[in-house]
Amino acid sequence: MNYAIFALVLFSAGTAGAAGFGDLAVNAASLKNFSPAAPFPVPYAAPASPGGDRWYGNDSRQARMRFNAYLVYKVPAAYTGAVSQILSDSRQKAKISELVDLQLQHMYGAFTTHPGFDENPGIPSGDYKVTLLGAEKVPNEPYAKISYSYDDVVVFASSLFRGGGTTRINFVLPRDPVTIYKKGFATPSSRKNLCTDEHYNSEGDFWYFWNPYQEGCPIDGGDLVGVQTDLTPMPMTRGTYPDYARLYGDNGAGETLQVSYLVGVDENFQSGDLGKKTFNDAFAGLKSAGFQVTVDEPRRKRLSFRFGAKRTAVEMLLLDPNSGEFAAEAVRAMRSADVFLYDGHSGLGGYLSPERLAEDSGQALALPQNKYQIFVFQGCSTYAYYNSAFFRLKRSSSDPKGTKNLDIMTTGIGAAFDVGAKVDVAFLKSVTMGERPSWQTIMDRVRAAEGENSALSHINGDEDNPRNP
Repeated sequence: MNYAIFALVLFSAGTAGAAGFGDLAVNAASLKNFSPAAPFPVPYAAPASPGGDRWYGNDSRQARMRFNAYLVYKVPAAYTGAVSQILSDSRQKAKISELVDLQLQHMYGAFTTHPGFDENPGIPSGDYKVTLLGAEKVPNEPYAKISYSYDDVVVFASSLFRGGGTTRINFVLPRDPVTIYKKGFATPSSRKNLCTDEHYNSEGDFWYFWNPYQEGCPIDGGDLVGVQTDLTPMPMTRGTYPDYARLYGDNGAGETLQVSYLVGVDENFQSGDLGKKTFNDAFAGLKSAGFQVTVDEPRRKRLSFRFGAKRTAVEMLLLDPNSGEFAAEAVRAMRSADVFLYDGHSGLGGYLSPERLAEDSGQALALPQNKYQIFVFQGCSTYAYYNSAFFRLKRSSSDPKGTKNLDIMTTGIGAAFDVGAKVDVAFLKSVTMGERPSWQTIMDRVRAAEGENSALSHINGDEDNPRNP
């Protein structure tokens, strides 16, 4: 396995689908978890603080999480130095850093399937900070014990924070992330791993579905590292509004608000595809809300809505998110649209990563610095993938966090195709039809549209927004 790539494709889609964030094995078919195509590796980005220090989610909380942990690293035979000095060797340090990322990747499974989290799921961000602290020889073993510190802003279901204050959690990580998958087989000749999902049983999916607490799992305490830490909830915004005046005033299209709405197919463009159903259901929902149809093609729709002197123009495209066409359309839309909405697979974070979009479209993704925009990423675990990456593209000397001209709606865990159209229509009706509700009202409506399929959706970057419509 290429651990450099594997460890960097961090944090796939989360879990949703049934009341209480039910069993993924039952609901996997309806989730925007895994794309059938090979995912794009996500290029490494140095740890950075999130775009904003406040946000709002109806049923989720943002929290600070810090802890110290360790892993064991098999010292290569070619390394002849003192184990205590192994972090001074740049090549060894790089390999160790990759394995720390791989170990931390297993938090995904821990925070969605392990006891205590299956009903109170959460997700780390893609911008955590790790500091390697030291190395020591493991007695009587060819291993080094590598200790490190971790610092992150995470998202968890608000139900985890009983009483609303700091919450202490305990979870486990694999002691040796290289060998942990093999530990899940009852015998060397077994074909089924007993410590992960019955369907997603491969080593490539293990970090996301692993659960050493499953009945029959042979992984024991000696294979695990226990972590105890406190989650300190961060402030939530109240009474913040999208900058409605600027959605029309500085968009280069006069009194017309331009919405680009891309929907990714689940598997193909055939009848019955879940992404295609989202596309058609959302189109029907917007028509029912009062939008007028100007183009109605199988993979391309245009709708318009007028209120007073203002107009909203929505362009809908049904695309394969693994295609160059999708990358080109996404780049075009992000450069020019006032509201950009994507609904579909996250592709393990690769489908909309700025690096992938630039490579496959042949155009660097440069967002307009002084134009106010709203981005919506309605896929699995988009907070970890797309939040900070796009705030970084909006940063300027007058806006060092990138939040003054961009608000981003993301999901904490898995988003279900079953309710994608309802969520998208709830958002678009709220923002584009002249009512001008607050972000808190919009997110409450999104949560209502999710029903039993909560994805812990939330708004990021609204802390510096207007306090009136």
